[in-house]
Amino acid sequence: MPLLKALPSKNSFFYIPSNLENSSSNNKSFKHLLISAALVLSTVPMAQAACDGRLFLSQDAPTALNSVSTNTNPMLFTGIGATAAVSYNALGFSPTASVLYAMRTDSNGNHLLSVDQGTGAVSDMGAVTGLPATPVYNSGTVGSNGVYYVKPFGNTSVIYAIDTGAMTATAINLSVAFTASDIAWVGGASGGLYSVSDTGQLYGINVADGTVATLGAPDATGGVLGAQFGGTNGMFGSANNGSGFYQINLVTGVKTLIAGSPGSGTNDGANCPDAPIQFPADLSITKTNSQTNYVPGTNVVYTITVRNNGPFTAIGAKVTDVLPSGISTATWSCSASAGGSCTANGAGGIDDTINLAVNATVTYTLTMAIPASFTGNLVNTATVEADGSSASAVNTNPDPDPSNDTATDTDPPATVPPVATATPVPTLGAFGLLALSGVVAGSIGLMRRRKSS
Repeated sequence: MPLLKALPSKNSFFYIPSNLENSSSNNKSFKHLLISAALVLSTVPMAQAACDGRLFLSQDAPTALNSVSTNTNPMLFTGIGATAAVSYNALGFSPTASVLYAMRTDSNGNHLLSVDQGTGAVSDMGAVTGLPATPVYNSGTVGSNGVYYVKPFGNTSVIYAIDTGAMTATAINLSVAFTASDIAWVGGASGGLYSVSDTGQLYGINVADGTVATLGAPDATGGVLGAQFGGTNGMFGSANNGSGFYQINLVTGVKTLIAGSPGSGTNDGANCPDAPIQFPADLSITKTNSQTNYVPGTNVVYTITVRNNGPFTAIGAKVTDVLPSGISTATWSCSASAGGSCTANGAGGIDDTINLAVNATVTYTLTMAIPASFTGNLVNTATVEADGSSASAVNTNPDPDPSNDTATDTDPPATVPPVATATPVPTLGAFGLLALSGVVAGSIGLMRRRKSS
């Protein structure tokens, strides 16, 4: 039967023995087994996509699942499937099960849901033992350890750690009460739980003992971050008021605008905490010294311009310009347009870290002293690249168009006009001198006779 070709293999949990496959007398038993298998499979969350940098957003009531595109700016929220029949919140992605989890927001508030990433379909997995049904849970995330953490709505001082396999919850009492619209696991396996409160205060939460650390000062930029995301490279949040998508500094709590994003409400964000969240930014660089030749023993001045063509803000990009071999003396300065930042000045070759908003530029003026003994072509190369070495790198590396990440200026030495050769004075030998002296003596005698006459 064609159906048998799609059945699991002998190594699978639902392997069907050959006597059932081939015996027509066992058709009834075979059908019963298929029905039983289907019932069991319907209660098991289907395998989902691998852990990567994708972002999900649940929104509205009843709730719809959205994918969040990091390829365009403003970021796009695109619906996945149909709106669910129930309302849910506290969305979280499990890196161990590759499953999206959520909590119901009705009278069955302690019911755990699984949400299909491809269709948005919701499966109710039942009530979680040890988890109160009220108040509802509006903040949720899954840690690298596979534990699903949820926080009740309002100014509460407790979070619950849910074992999604055992369907049990353990209360973790917090040392500080606060109101937040989401929580996020940041930093992968070596990271932890964070939350930006509705007042803009960043908190770090120790899930082992519930100690809450207040990090930096409140930053109200962007208002409430109803969807918060944590990756291996940092923490991010999407503002409910539509002001944009921000990166949150884990030391100061300061928000940096990364991109535009549409407004949203009754929402929550989720992503795999073991993957970075990165954004493309096409960086380009040009350089010139406005001359075609160089003269040894003089200064050569280069203008180097770096631009961010978008679509996202570039944070921590590297600009380098290594001095040519044989040249050791140089100074440089830098100025930035609105939305850009760079180091004001330096000595030697350029090795600078910059930030650039979309369409922002930084311009370097590099002055190199060319030794009088320098020979050959003067070749100088400047390079810009997205931060690919930092654990907190925000941008993809290489960027979308690596072809414009390097600029080289080549100048041959100036041609020096040849010095005119002096005409040599002829010399006379002994005979010539004797003849010359005779001519001179005769001339003198002639001049005397004329004078005496």
